[in-house]
Amino acid sequence: MSDSVLKRTTEIFTTRLQVLAGLLDTAETQWLEKAESPEALLAARLADDMFPFPHQIVFTCNQPNQFAAWCSDAAAPETDPATLDFAGLKRHVQDTIAYVAERTAGIDDRVLDRDKRIDLPGGRFISFTGHLYVDEWLLPNFYFHLVTAYDILRQQGVRIGKANYMAHLAGRVRTAEAE
Repeated sequence: MSDSVLKRTTEIFTTRLQVLAGLLDTAETQWLEKAESPEALLAARLADDMFPFPHQIVFTCNQPNQFAAWCSDAAAPETDPATLDFAGLKRHVQDTIAYVAERTAGIDDRVLDRDKRIDLPGGRFISFTGHLYVDEWLLPNFYFHLVTAYDILRQQGVRIGKANYMAHLAGRVRTAEAE
């Protein structure tokens, strides 16, 4: 199962959610050091026509939650971003990591043989094969909202950079002497 699409997708979601958890921890620490509440981040958004920070966190988590629910024929958890404070956002990320681990354990790639229909506004819908659902819907939406959350943190003065965003690779970094 080392080359399993589902295992690889689960690992991507899990490691990037761990990165998101780290970004939230960093933001909280820095805001508290400034004697400011991280709750001020809750209204931040990149543009007037975009959803604010809590929505970006919840929408990031929606993709792995929907993936895990689809894999296990379950209903995905639903969370109203407006009901979450900063601590609630952090909990939501951890809950998502746990849900994905629980729901995808023991599932094999045959689930990708199923189709996925997504209903859109205006009575429209889009259908995907399982592989396309992962590659063309879940992962692009996941990264869009993850990067938007990252960008909002940067915009609000949180001192993070690419190393924070790419923290999932830290265990792979080697020195030249290690070769």
